[in-house]
Amino acid sequence: MIELLILYMLDKNERTLYSLRADIIEKFGFFTKPSIGTLHPAMKRLLSNGSITVRNSFSEGGKKSTYYGISASGKKHFKELFFTNFSENPTLFFTELQTKISTMSLLTNEEKTSFLDDTLLKLESFLLDLQNTKDNEYIKFEEIQKLLLQKNISDVMNFIEFMKTLKEKI
Repeated sequence: MIELLILYMLDKNERTLYSLRADIIEKFGFFTKPSIGTLHPAMKRLLSNGSITVRNSFSEGGKKSTYYGISASGKKHFKELFFTNFSENPTLFFTELQTKISTMSLLTNEEKTSFLDDTLLKLESFLLDLQNTKDNEYIKFEEIQKLLLQKNISDVMNFIEFMKTLKEKI
């Protein structure tokens, strides 16, 4: 998902690697804080597939700065990444969901509606799985596990309501 954030940020302005990291943390730090060690390989992948451009600039003192931008194929790659299936791992799913919601302004209204509809179905299915697990009399949960499961159910219900609100705003 880091590639999605990179392409989203580069759609607005060219950036150096360090300013890109700072801008991602500033804007998305509530759910991700990538290191340079995370960004660098993602940038290499994006460069190798032609999704980003490179421009070198030299200051009056001769210091080289490398600026990255998004290419036309990078805009298409953004949508390909955006519409990839979510992870089945709940921890990754919610990070991916937040990333996609945070960057969906680059989509058309039709694409946003399609994404929200599909995601609502996924969340409702996830909610049913959680509720079925909670109600399964053959699974013996400890009290803290029951509380955590109930918190997850509540979180998914809140996300469903949030997604419905987003859909109404389109």
